[in-house]
Amino acid sequence: MRIAVYGASGHTGRLILAELRRRGVDPVPVGRDADRLRAAAAETGLPDTAVRVAGLCDAALAEAFGDVEVVISTVAPFIEFGEPVVRAAIAAGAHYVDTSGEQTYIRRIFDTYAEPARQAGVTVVPMVNDGGFLGDLVSSLAAARVEHPRQVTLAHRHTGGAVISRGSGRTAVANAGAFASGGEIFTGGAWRDDVPARTTALTFPGASQPVAVVKFALTEVVTVPRHVPAEHVEAVAEAEVAALFADLDPELAETLPEFPQDDPEDPGRFLVLADVTGTGGGARVYAEGSDTYRFTAIAAAEAAVRLATDGAEPGVLAPSQAFEPADVLNAFAPHGIRWSVEPTT
Repeated sequence: MRIAVYGASGHTGRLILAELRRRGVDPVPVGRDADRLRAAAAETGLPDTAVRVAGLCDAALAEAFGDVEVVISTVAPFIEFGEPVVRAAIAAGAHYVDTSGEQTYIRRIFDTYAEPARQAGVTVVPMVNDGGFLGDLVSSLAAARVEHPRQVTLAHRHTGGAVISRGSGRTAVANAGAFASGGEIFTGGAWRDDVPARTTALTFPGASQPVAVVKFALTEVVTVPRHVPAEHVEAVAEAEVAALFADLDPELAETLPEFPQDDPEDPGRFLVLADVTGTGGGARVYAEGSDTYRFTAIAAAEAAVRLATDGAEPGVLAPSQAFEPADVLNAFAPHGIRWSVEPTT
């Protein structure tokens, strides 16, 4: 099994190389700088692995991916750099996974590449990360417990001493418009950016009091309506968190560490939540874990190995369309991921 990692010299790329190596997979580091790629390979215990240099040129990338089963892309901001990697994977006949958390980009991938991927017989699964990937899976599980789902409310929460990377900072800046507006909501059969969120306060699991929330550009708003027949799908975040994303500027982003490390005394934790309401009541499903970047690497490797081993329907798919949600979540249990189902009224 050969899995290419594009952007292998970056923070998430290095973590993915290490995770693939841990699974006994032969990773192929691909990127734009040979020296950085060789350093990343050596750092992750792959000193003899041949690296492949390819810029964002469709032909060069397709050649680099010519003998691999799956491509994992970590190149960010995806809205600026992501599409050539998707096109090249499809051209090479390789399945594709990426770690994007950018709502506008995810919409573009579904809108633009679904038919080319189907025709090529390959599966494209964007958004395999600590947030949207889990959000899509828990939404599917919650909706399955509700008769005639009508509304899905999605939210993420981060606590502890997590530090974001320079790449994540640059991504937030590149998507500042979506974060400032709160992004899109699915309602009335269409995605719209001019509709406010219905949810203004939310009590997170484990909390005793609700907190104020506002509309927020989470990526699973793009994927959930493709497999959950709800009339309304929205995403929210705590108001101060939304303000931080909207206010991040290029200068501040460049001061962030390229390879961040969480505070060992106060490690970062994340929680991803889906509340589904419908006829006769509702259901809440959430997943939680720690170390966002490490878990993103675990999720990307898991998805890529599943595609290489078992395949999935060709086209651009939501995570819950490509994989069985509970099976994937249970596979993450050894990595500290816990998920829970709660009935709601």
